[in-house]
Amino acid sequence: MHIPSMTTGPRGTRRRRIATATLLVVAVAAAGCASDPDESGSGEGLLAGTTMAYTNATDAAPLYVTMRDGVKAAAKTTGVALETYDNKLDAATVSQNATLIAQSKPDFVLSYNPVEGVYGSIERIYERAGVPCIAVNTPGKDHCQWFNLSNPELCTDTAKAVGTVARERGWTGEDTTVLLVNAASFGEQINNCNAYFYKEIAQWIPGLETIDDVDDLTTTTSTLGDSMVQVDGQAQRGPSYDAVRRALSGIPEDRNLVVYSVADDSTLGAWQAVEQSGRAEATLTAGLGGSPEALEELRSNPSWVAQGDMFIGHWGQYLMAMAAAVEKGVELPFQTLAPEAVLTKDFAVAESIVAPVTDYYRAGEKDAFQLPPLVPVAPGETVFGEKTVGNDYLAATGVLQLFGNVKDLD
Repeated sequence: MHIPSMTTGPRGTRRRRIATATLLVVAVAAAGCASDPDESGSGEGLLAGTTMAYTNATDAAPLYVTMRDGVKAAAKTTGVALETYDNKLDAATVSQNATLIAQSKPDFVLSYNPVEGVYGSIERIYERAGVPCIAVNTPGKDHCQWFNLSNPELCTDTAKAVGTVARERGWTGEDTTVLLVNAASFGEQINNCNAYFYKEIAQWIPGLETIDDVDDLTTTTSTLGDSMVQVDGQAQRGPSYDAVRRALSGIPEDRNLVVYSVADDSTLGAWQAVEQSGRAEATLTAGLGGSPEALEELRSNPSWVAQGDMFIGHWGQYLMAMAAAVEKGVELPFQTLAPEAVLTKDFAVAESIVAPVTDYYRAGEKDAFQLPPLVPVAPGETVFGEKTVGNDYLAATGVLQLFGNVKDLD
């Protein structure tokens, strides 16, 4: 099948469209600064004895706590002395933390800055202090190297997985509505995941109204005829439940549903509303994030047919490898890709990142035993124009080998 949004080929050679895909939080944090000194790691290798600071987007949401704890674990394995800071989703706190870090002058800073309005000013603080910087998830401007996932790949390929099941069931645009749940306040770069998903799913369910470009479906697009309804769930379970419950009252009960959102918590709330409406058997849904609860739904819920997984608890090892590459003087690509996969119960889709959950998780376990293979660095279309993207250069640092969990990496 021709995929309008991407040029396909073997996974290692596909030219990707990369977009900022800031992870969505499900809790509101109070302002204020807090740092957490950690014991020096006992590992060996190129980074042993290195000092680092990590600023977490927030310590008040489980997904980001998983991220922070993964960075701590990776620091211990690689022998890095790490100090962590809580940015609390607050611009003033982000600035306070950056100033403290600049004064302490660690060898590296891993900056998870969740406030778009201060990207540039925070980067300048580190640049003036002479502290090398890696921007996590949210993009750097000039000084900070960039590590992030790919919205286009993850969200497009999730549609391929859901579309495979819908096609097997014979669903068409005559009897199916796609119900999207966004988080409008987070902006278009995050919510375009829904647009990538819909653009692709319309190729798998014949008769759905199509869009020519992801820009044709924005956060303000509420309907596309009978084919699509979009509501704002604020990336939270309660608001998503309420928004979907109201939306279902306007969708005829004899129509099939494809439900998708920009975060696991939102999908869980949406699914609760679908179940309570008695429409579960005629619904297909998929998560995005990889939370333990969503993984359990994938394993046990017949309607939860796919799960976008970003393996966020393992991002720390990639960040350590990036720092080692900087230390060795390696020229990094414009964007270093985070690990990601679309998990299903038992099938793969050719020329995509769709794979059975058992490829990465053992039965009943919540932590992946294996991570996706590294991606060769190649030109790719990004939100900043055509740039180099990939992560296979990390293998030469030897850092990832310390963890022994990246597929096909000796």
